[in-house]
Amino acid sequence: MLDRNLAALRAHHGELAARLRDQAPAALTWSAARGADGDETADVDGPDGPVALASRYDPRGEARTLLNTVDLDKAACLVVLGLGLGHAAQLARTEVCVGGSGRLLLYEPDPAVLRAVLERRDLSALLGDPSVTLLSGDEDVVDRAAILGATEPYAGLLTQGTQLVTPPASRRRAPAAVQTFGTRLAEAISGYRTHVATALVNASRTCRNLAENLGVYAAGSGTDELYRAAAGSVAVCVGAGPSLVKNIDLLCDPALRRRVVLIAVQTALRPLLDRGIRPDFVTALDYSPICTRFYEALPPLPDVTLVAEPKAHAAVFDAYPGPVRTLANGFCDLLLGDPNDGGLATPRRAIPGGATVAHLSYYLARHLGCDPVVLVGQDLGFSDGLYYAPGTAVHRVWGCELGAFNTLETMEWQRIVRMRGHLRRAQDVHGQPVFTDEQMTAYLQQFERDFARDADAGRTTLDATEGGLPKAHAPATTLARALADHAHAPAPDLPPPPGPLNSACLRAVNGQLTARRQEVAQLAQVSAASLALISKMQDAIGQGDRRRLDTLFGRLDRERGRVNGDLKVAFAVVNQLNTVGAFRRARADRAIARASAEGADGLERVGHQLERDAVNIRGIQEACEEALNTLEGAQRRLQAMPAWTASPLTSEPAA
Repeated sequence: MLDRNLAALRAHHGELAARLRDQAPAALTWSAARGADGDETADVDGPDGPVALASRYDPRGEARTLLNTVDLDKAACLVVLGLGLGHAAQLARTEVCVGGSGRLLLYEPDPAVLRAVLERRDLSALLGDPSVTLLSGDEDVVDRAAILGATEPYAGLLTQGTQLVTPPASRRRAPAAVQTFGTRLAEAISGYRTHVATALVNASRTCRNLAENLGVYAAGSGTDELYRAAAGSVAVCVGAGPSLVKNIDLLCDPALRRRVVLIAVQTALRPLLDRGIRPDFVTALDYSPICTRFYEALPPLPDVTLVAEPKAHAAVFDAYPGPVRTLANGFCDLLLGDPNDGGLATPRRAIPGGATVAHLSYYLARHLGCDPVVLVGQDLGFSDGLYYAPGTAVHRVWGCELGAFNTLETMEWQRIVRMRGHLRRAQDVHGQPVFTDEQMTAYLQQFERDFARDADAGRTTLDATEGGLPKAHAPATTLARALADHAHAPAPDLPPPPGPLNSACLRAVNGQLTARRQEVAQLAQVSAASLALISKMQDAIGQGDRRRLDTLFGRLDRERGRVNGDLKVAFAVVNQLNTVGAFRRARADRAIARASAEGADGLERVGHQLERDAVNIRGIQEACEEALNTLEGAQRRLQAMPAWTASPLTSEPAA
C-alpha cells in the first residue's frame, strides 16, 4: 500500500514523497469503527494519552458533516487542515476538484502520522490528482516560503473563494500547528488578492505602457549581456527604507565601493548621489508618471544603467538621464511577432519582474550571478515611525509644506496612519515593536520564498538593513560585517552601457503595430459574428431544435477556427486586456462543471456554456476597441521619438 501511495504522490510532490519514504512511521492503534460497517479508525499516542485521528464511531459520517458546512458553490479552493485518515480529503476531492475546476489544499502537521496512514489506507487516487496539493511538516518546515511556493501557481483560484475546514480530530491533535498554518495561508491569500486586484485594475494601463515602450524594448538593449557578468561578486541591493541612513555611508569609500556591485531602487537614487555614491544599476517598474519625480534635476548618469520593466510609464524612459536596459516581456514579444512568421521578437533570458523595485533589484543581482546578495534599506516596516529614508525625492516634494508645526517626521507619520486599517503590529530585528502593513507583509512573503529557493541552491542572502522586519532565510548582520566577510576582491568590469536606439528597427516595429491593428479589427468582426450565432443557438435551445443547433454549431466552429488560426496573436493580445473577462469565465466554468456533476442534461449544459461564451465575447469586443486605441497611441509615440528621424545608418538625428 505504501509503494502505491508514494508512487501516486511522486507525480506531483516528488520532494515530499522522498521525505516520507525515509520517515519513520508513528505507532498507530487501529480498530474497527463502532458505528460503520467495514470502516476503521486509529489512535496515536499524545502527551495526555491516545488521540483519535478520526471519529471512533463513524469516520465517513464525520467527514460528510464537516463538508456540509462548506458552501461549495463559492469555494474555488478548499483547505483541509489535518489530513488524518483522509476521509474528509477524499470526499472533498470528489466535490471540489470536479472537472479540474477547483483546488484542494491539504495540510498534515505530522509526517510520521502521514507515513503510518499511507502504509494502511489507499489514498492513491487523492494523492495522484493534479488538483490536489499536499504539505506536511511542522511550522519550521512548512513556513511562509513553503506555503507561498506551493500555492502561488494557483493564486488566482485562491482569490476567487477559499474555505478552510479543520476535522475535529486535527483540532485536538495539533491545535497550534493548524492555527499557524491557517494564519500563514491567510496572509498569503491576502497578498494574492492585492496582486490580483492590482493586475485587474492596472491591466489597461500596463498594456498601454508596454505598447508605448515597444520602441525602447525592440530598438534598445536588454539584459542578456548582464547574465553572470558579475558571477561570485558581492551585490548590495539598496532599498529606500528608514534604516538606510544607518549604514549607507560605508559605501562612500571608493576602494570599498569598487568591491561590490551596487543596485539601487529608483527611490534611493537621490540619497546615494547626494553622498557621492554612484550605483551600477537603478531599477524601475512603476506604472505612474508621478515616479518621474525621482529623476528630477539629476545630473547626467552615463555610467549608471537604468534596468526597467517595459511596463513602467513611458515618462520614466524619457526622464532618465542615462542608458537604459529593459527586461524580457511576453506582451511586447506578442506585439513584435514570432520571427518564424516574419516578426521581430528575439529570444531573451527572462528576469522575474517582482512586485516592487526591491524585488527587481534582488532578481537582477542573481541574474548577474552575484553571491552573496546583501540587503540594505529593506525595512518592510515603519522603523522609527518613518516611511522613507531621509533625502528621498518625496521629501523634496514635501519641502514647501514644512514649517514649525509640520515637520518631515509629522508628514511621514501622517502618511502611515492614513492607512491605519491595514496596519499590523510586529517585532523588528532588534525585538522592538514596529508597525508594518498588509502590502509590506505580502512583499516579505515573496522575499522569503525567493531567499528559501536560493538557500536551497546554495546561494546566500544577508539582511544588513539593521532595522525593520526580520526575514527568514536571510540572516541579519551589519553592512560593515557583511562587507568585511565577503567583499575582498574587486568586482569585475561590467558590460558597457548600451548605445542609442536603432532607428531602422523603430520603422520595422511600426510595421508590426500596423499589422496587429489590422488583426484586432478582424477579431472584432469575428466576435460580432459569433455573438449573432450564439443568439440564434439560444433560440434553438429554447425551441428544442437540435438539428438547427447542430448547424449553428458548425458555423460557430468555423469562426472559432479563424480565432485559433490567423487571429491567434490578436486574440492573445486582446486577452491581456480582458483580464476581468478571464476572471469571470473561470468562475462560470466552475459552475458549469458542478452543474454537470449534479446531472444537468445536455441541452441545459449547452445553454450555460453559451451564456458564458456570450459574456466572454462581449468582453473581448470591448477589449478589441481598447486594444485598437492602445496600438494607435503606441504608433504615435513611436513616430514622435527622436530616433525615428535619425539616419538608419548612424542612429543619430538627421541634420
